Amino acid sequence: MIHKNTDIERRRHPRSPKRLNFKLKTQHFDVVAETKDLSCIGALCQVNKPIPEMTHLKMILELPGQYAECEGTVVRVEKNSPTEDTYDIAIYFNEISKAEKKKIADYLGL
Repeated sequence: MIHKNTDIERRRHPRSPKRLNFKLKTQHFDVVAETKDLSCIGALCQVNKPIPEMTHLKMILELPGQYAECEGTVVRVEKNSPTEDTYDIAIYFNEISKAEKKKIADYLGL
């Protein structure tokens, strides 16, 4: 959350607007996606089909020279516009090891 008076990031795990390709896997389908912002505990990403809230996902993030794997849950879904078939989904990483979190933090420069 950004404090309105000072624009200081107050989250425990700050978000970075880095774009990153990754794969989402559910029990029923696989999707290639791109982050709009990323933190060590979640991501906002764009996909070309809606994924219902509370869907459990396996994720493989393509970091430079390595991969980071985790599992997450979709916590928000929003259609980008009435004319586009793209959606923003917010994912909370509910199963991520310390080593995978460190890979993401290093990539984000934290």
